[in-house]
Amino acid sequence: MSLPLLEHLHGHLGVLAVALLFHPAILLWQGQPLSRGGRWAIYATLAMITCAFVLGLWIYPPYRDLVRHDLTLMNPEAALLFETKEHLAWGALAAALGGSLAALLAPRTAVGIRRIAARAFACAALLGLAVGLLGIHIASIHTFS
Repeated sequence: MSLPLLEHLHGHLGVLAVALLFHPAILLWQGQPLSRGGRWAIYATLAMITCAFVLGLWIYPPYRDLVRHDLTLMNPEAALLFETKEHLAWGALAAALGGSLAALLAPRTAVGIRRIAARAFACAALLGLAVGLLGIHIASIHTFS
């Protein structure tokens, strides 16, 4: 597969992951126990963000070899924003994983833990949104430079 195609796939999976991250945040906000469907929603959300993240890791070596040097020369600020994007993506994945573990392992009576899980998912969604916006900004700089 070509690098541009994989980049587009990575971006689309990331957008879907961000959309899915908002669902458990809303679902768990009141601290209600998860239904079977709610558990599956969390599994799907975690799977989607993991797929987007792993694809990003997979395309990183070609990016580093083919794009990063030129981007650094043409626009050092954009290159630094890309580094920031990478760090925020790690944070989104960590928050989603923490929220998933808290939500799935919380006892039925642990309302507070599910509320914390909701906030972890909200944090992951907002970090993912920032990652996506940075990705779009960087891609537009690289495309039109």
